[in-house]
Amino acid sequence: MKLEELLGNMRRDTYLFDPKTYGRIYAFVDFANVRHWAKDFWPTENKIHLQREVGINELAKLIETVKPDKKFFYYGYHKPHPELADIHELNQRHKKSWYRISKAQKAGFSTRQKEIKEIAHFDENGKFAGTIKKCNFDIEMAMDMLRNVELYDTVFLWSGDSDFHKLLEYLKVKKKKKIITVCARNFASKEVDSVSDLFIPADPFKEAIEYIRP
Repeated sequence: MKLEELLGNMRRDTYLFDPKTYGRIYAFVDFANVRHWAKDFWPTENKIHLQREVGINELAKLIETVKPDKKFFYYGYHKPHPELADIHELNQRHKKSWYRISKAQKAGFSTRQKEIKEIAHFDENGKFAGTIKKCNFDIEMAMDMLRNVELYDTVFLWSGDSDFHKLLEYLKVKKKKKIITVCARNFASKEVDSVSDLFIPADPFKEAIEYIRP
């Protein structure tokens, strides 16, 4: 079911929340975190590769139902390999990651992006055991929340990462901000849940933000 159909069947103030009581709203979407929710939402289809995903345009439309003053989108990109053919898998991964960032920009998000780092991993015998991909946006998200702190009344966070606990606690207690978090149930930390004025499980809205890869 598409978002427009869901909105037609429900009162808007019971869909996500009534924005009138939350003042100026800034949304922060940790898309690397959000994208992984698809594994829980559609485990059969996504057992090997993501085929049914959280759609960026669909996500933007859902967020816009509460009329945020601004919405941020955080996502990493795979580095290009100019020494390899354009059709090489590594270059295709680079293009796909940048395609998502471009899609978010067209959907009205302010985007923050950086290259995904690949860190060498060795076993207990010192033998190379592959690489670990790392691209954490905690600092960038914290900077945006703090740098814009006088411009919003409510943080609308799309992530359940416990690393945000102390930051959200500071914004709530010291800066008197309201905190709303959205997260898939199995990805939500108790720390973020405990500091939220409103916690919204994402699971009931999976059909509204679904994107099926062609």
